[in-house]
Amino acid sequence: MPALQVSPIVAALDQPEASLDREAVPRVALSLVEAFAEIPDPRHARGIRYGVLAIVLLGACAVLTGARSFAAIAEYAHDTGRTILDLLGVGTVVPHACTIRRVLQDLDPDAVQAAMRTWALAQLADRPAPDGAPVREQRQVLALDGKTVRGAHIPTSTDTDTDTGSGTGGGTGGGTDAGPGGGGYRQPHLVSVLDLGSGVVLGQIQVAEKSSEIAAFTALLDDLDLTDVLITADAVHTNRNHADYLHQRGGHYLLTAKLNQPTLLRRLRALPWKQIGVAGRERGRGHGRVETRQVSVVSLHPCPDRGGEFFPHAAQAIKVVRRRRALGSRKWTTVTVYAITSLTAAQADPVLLARWLRGHWAIEALH
Repeated sequence: MPALQVSPIVAALDQPEASLDREAVPRVALSLVEAFAEIPDPRHARGIRYGVLAIVLLGACAVLTGARSFAAIAEYAHDTGRTILDLLGVGTVVPHACTIRRVLQDLDPDAVQAAMRTWALAQLADRPAPDGAPVREQRQVLALDGKTVRGAHIPTSTDTDTDTGSGTGGGTGGGTDAGPGGGGYRQPHLVSVLDLGSGVVLGQIQVAEKSSEIAAFTALLDDLDLTDVLITADAVHTNRNHADYLHQRGGHYLLTAKLNQPTLLRRLRALPWKQIGVAGRERGRGHGRVETRQVSVVSLHPCPDRGGEFFPHAAQAIKVVRRRRALGSRKWTTVTVYAITSLTAAQADPVLLARWLRGHWAIEALH
């Protein structure tokens, strides 16, 4: 989808022939300039030559043009026209690469993330609903997942720490190795929350050393309005505390079940799926393979296996059977996925649930 014009700067870059007068740019709910203006300056007041807002905006514009390093941002600052620099609030002398790097590195990450989240939420709230889309398909869906950052290293508190696992284990990711001078380092593990409808990242935090993704779940969602919002996550977050947390916040969940919840998985597998039947089928072809998917859904009210509470606030159980084969091959690979959701049949039909389950993996593109 085309990029939204979110600030006078972006509008100017997209339309260089147009007037750079701020009054000539359509007004939006909250501009990126206004959001970045809330980021505090990490420097002492004495001797400041360039405002922090001007440097942050320089960095943002450079990234929009493809910059991926501090050196590239500095090159953009020196190569761009005087008109753009004046619009950004840069003085007659362009800041040196060292100044840009130092200021951007010293910014408070939490303040930058808060500013970006405020701006992103304002843009999402300002977007009109798609024409003709049913109400239940307009529900906001947020995907939450973690990933170890390969190729990045941060020092550890000791040089004897060990790997605590990652992925469905919910650990901090890569193990500990000896760094220069005998010190240890580890690969950072980041947990992110992504709006699936727009691809906008609404939050990202680093998992603390010797901690796990589970602790990051509530920390990421505490600052978001979860009323009627659906949260999708992998099996590591399928636990009763998270289900209760989302229910108390007015949200819903769609969670996969694996061996970390053996009782839940056993009960899901034991449901009479043959009698329940298949509610929807899909067939796709791409990425060098053919894939078929069939979904079955059953209501959990009353509990279908005559047990007690199936899972806190659960309304439906889902079974997805996915079969794949490579093009040119006759061998099929079959994978069965079980999931649980707090959405009722009136709130989400089987096809929509299958779409959201598959859509969760869009967050892998972020990783």
